[in-house]
Amino acid sequence: MGKITDKYHQAIQPDNKHLNPLFDIKEVPKRTYQLGFAILCVGICIAVYDSKIGMYVSSFLVACLCFSILMFILLKYNEAIKDLSISIISMVCAWLVFSACLEGLQSDQYLYFFPLLISVPLLVNLKQTQYRKSLLFISIIIFSFIVCICVGRYLRPLEDFTSVQIAKLALLNRVTAIGSTLIFGALYTFFEKRYIDELVVQSNRVIDTKTQFLATMGHELRTPLNGIIGVVNLLKQETDPLKRGEYLNILQFCSDHMLQQVNDILDFNKIEAGKMEVHPEEVNLFTLLSNVAKPFIALSHNKRIKILLEIDPALDALVYADDLRLIQIFNNLFANALKFTNDGFIKLKAVVKERINNTINVSFYLQDSGIGIDVANQQKIFESFWQVYDQKTKQLTGTGLGLSICLRLLKLMGSNLILESEAGKGSKFIFDIAFNVVDIPQNNPVTATIEQLNLHGVDILLVEDNEINLMVAKKILTGYKATVTSAYDGKQALDILAGRATFHIILMDLEMPVMNGYETIYEIRKIYPYIPVIALTASLVDQQMMADLLASGFNDCMLKPFKPTALMLNIQKYLDMVAMD
Repeated sequence: MGKITDKYHQAIQPDNKHLNPLFDIKEVPKRTYQLGFAILCVGICIAVYDSKIGMYVSSFLVACLCFSILMFILLKYNEAIKDLSISIISMVCAWLVFSACLEGLQSDQYLYFFPLLISVPLLVNLKQTQYRKSLLFISIIIFSFIVCICVGRYLRPLEDFTSVQIAKLALLNRVTAIGSTLIFGALYTFFEKRYIDELVVQSNRVIDTKTQFLATMGHELRTPLNGIIGVVNLLKQETDPLKRGEYLNILQFCSDHMLQQVNDILDFNKIEAGKMEVHPEEVNLFTLLSNVAKPFIALSHNKRIKILLEIDPALDALVYADDLRLIQIFNNLFANALKFTNDGFIKLKAVVKERINNTINVSFYLQDSGIGIDVANQQKIFESFWQVYDQKTKQLTGTGLGLSICLRLLKLMGSNLILESEAGKGSKFIFDIAFNVVDIPQNNPVTATIEQLNLHGVDILLVEDNEINLMVAKKILTGYKATVTSAYDGKQALDILAGRATFHIILMDLEMPVMNGYETIYEIRKIYPYIPVIALTASLVDQQMMADLLASGFNDCMLKPFKPTALMLNIQKYLDMVAMD
């Protein structure tokens, strides 16, 4: 797959600490080890002191505690036990109860419960809502304390000690317990302050990121919007058909560019929220790869660039893949290559690396002869909002989201994105994906092109309260030869259906006056369960919202704004399903 340095591997791997920083700030496992060693050291000192003042049984009992704690630390180090903190607390509580049986309350050993109780916040990350664990620790300590007091008060000590021995041991226990309590209290204050400081840093980082996001996206969205506004004003004044056609092409380019920016924002938000998922369907890889390059072949005519395709014939097979996400990855890679290549070539290569049973491992390469990427910047291009500085135009180019989204989508597919590049000598992006084959290789597959498809004879009910959106959608659908009946709200749609329920499909907005989309679909499904209904919305649709839409009765959802071909193909998909039924 090509060579790549370890440093680069580290650069593109997710930083778990930044993904979940609040979990590492408390350093709970580290604190547990430290507490275990602290108790071990204190125990050794007490055992030696007990031996010196002639309390040999107490010294032996403390030595047993030290040995047990040391064994638990070693077991945890070797991953033989899962939780060291519960073992240490239980062992110390048991030792204090045995000490009460041996010495009574006269030696004040029960005072050790106080530093032990204060140590709980150091051993449990309360900010991670582990309330059950905290309650368990506190319950063990309080229960042991009650048992210790009862045993020490109502049972006679098992061993008799002189008043001098008891006085010396009580003094040691008081000093050690009070000192430990103060130390644990100070440590808790220190770590809480450190935690709060880190929260401030994280908050400032979020604010800076949002500021950077708004500044970057504001610039990127204003650029095509400025072109749209300018061209609209020119179109109003222009009478020459040729120039009007040229202006319309510019308008199409600007609107497509703006739609791509909006889609990047939506996808980035989904990924950051952890709600992006892949949905494999049956896809012909050869056909997909052939079609994905066609738009860029047209765009490359304005430059001295050749679009080259080298696709392994073995990929002429049906596999399980998320075609939408694959197309999104290739679109981003092609767009970047076209942006930074003024002459030469852009080459898409796909080869079957290996085949094991019904699984094929495919290597994809997208190479260009463009400006390349300096070694110093190769670690940065996968960061969100980082932009490439083009020396020729003296401008920062791109939103900095495309490659970041590609990398994260590939990780969802169990893959990675590798870069090979040198300044002035082009770039090559490489990734492998394993696909499950669902059919034998096809010979000469016969598929209709988008230009050949239309919606002739299809009767569509379009429910939309926004007049501009209604007009645009209606023009698109009638342009594909569909018959369109419009309604401005859910109630009007139900009235139309009551008079004529022969519609092949319903396209319906979600946010409408009088009766919204959710209320309308509920009524439609009671009377007309056989009619496919596609929701139209400009909202950010995550997996939960999509599940709610499907549960409500919608067959699918399309985000506004949408491309005409995407709307037509989605309608055609459900018409084909109904025809098969």
